[in-house]
Amino acid sequence: MAKLQGDSAAEFEEMRVRAVQEIKNGNHDEVRDMLSSAWDNLPDGKYEYSESYIIVWYILSNSIECNDIGTMNQWVDKIFHAAPSRGDTGEREMWAGRVAYESGEKEKALGYFRVAHKKSKGRAFWKDDTKYKAFLMENGLT
Repeated sequence: MAKLQGDSAAEFEEMRVRAVQEIKNGNHDEVRDMLSSAWDNLPDGKYEYSESYIIVWYILSNSIECNDIGTMNQWVDKIFHAAPSRGDTGEREMWAGRVAYESGEKEKALGYFRVAHKKSKGRAFWKDDTKYKAFLMENGLT
């Protein structure tokens, strides 16, 4: 998996730290714009870089937090292509399930949650994913 090097890596890390702070401050539009710009600035073959996964992860997290369904749906497919050499732990399906759930596509969400649960042996659900886990439990784990 490719990683940014030198000045590009340092600039990316600065942006990542700033994005985390802005998320904490509730500046969701600024975070979205900052991360979109970071995506645009990745070198050609951007999906190959580990940073591509981080950018999409943060965009989806930020979008879910502020209920920006348009941005969620615009970016969710990228999670399946970003950093393809990254291990397959069900995290990608978990993100897709979260987005589908928040977009009101409950059956689609259920399918993704089932795959995430199976691939991760139940570890894909974070401590604060209680509503998603409850939804999966209400609808069976298979």
